[in-house]
Formats: sequence, structure tokens, C-alpha cells
Amino acid sequence: MNIISDAALHWFVTTLTAGLAGTWVVYDTFNLYRTRNADRSDPIVRDKHFGYVMGIIIGVVGILGCLRAHGVM
Repeated sequence: MNIISDAALHWFVTTLTAGLAGTWVVYDTFNLYRTRNADRSDPIVRDKHFGYVMGIIIGVVGILGCLRAHGVM
């Protein structure tokens, strides 16, 4: 006996994952845009840029995974 149906659980997990991944992509894109004119010879700035790009990639993978789970891709 399930508390909720399998379809409802699938949509709940998809909504939660896609929502968080989308927020992550937007946040890291904004931060990368904001620091675009920073001194790239500074190792801390390079580390931040690397982290923002990795966050964007991870968020995109999460969104693509949700799309694939629903048969869109």
C-alpha cells in the first residue's frame, strides 16, 4: 500500500530536482556574470569562476535528467 501514487511521487521528485537545479543554474550564471571583469590572474577569482561553471554544468545535468526521466529526451 502506497501513501501516494507512483506518478505523484515521480512528479514530486521531478519538480523538486528541476526547481533546485534551475535555481542553481540561474544563481551561478548571475555570479559568473557579476565577476566577469574581475582580475583573472588572482587564483581566488579563477577558483570562483571554475566553481560557478561547475555549478552550471551540474544544474544542467539535473534538468536534463528530469527531462529524460519524463521521456522528453
